Amino acid sequence: MGIKDIVSIQKNFDRMHKSNFSWNEIITDENPEMLQFLVVCLAGEFGETANIIKKVIRGDFKLSEVKSQLSEEIIDIFIYVIKLAYQLNIDIENEFLAKHRKNTERFKKYEMGLDNE
Repeated sequence: MGIKDIVSIQKNFDRMHKSNFSWNEIITDENPEMLQFLVVCLAGEFGETANIIKKVIRGDFKLSEVKSQLSEEIIDIFIYVIKLAYQLNIDIENEFLAKHRKNTERFKKYEMGLDNE
């Protein structure tokens, strides 16, 4: 299964999910509040992830004790990233590959040990 399959699964899930608004609404200039809502949701998931990590660092839990919780929160982040990408009509696969090429070139000097010059 590839990323396009995962995006398709999420789109179908969102289409079937009924609420006060359409979870699969394409984001345009006319509905920036949908973008705002999704970014707030994403920030919330990051916060939940950060809170778990804070508690691990603080010593409340070992990473192994909360790894499944952490995994679930990270997947929630991934879901919102997928939603943002398709609702903004961003081809997440192609954009990832383009950014990867940029990063490869940008950080090439570090790979070759040239960062000491």
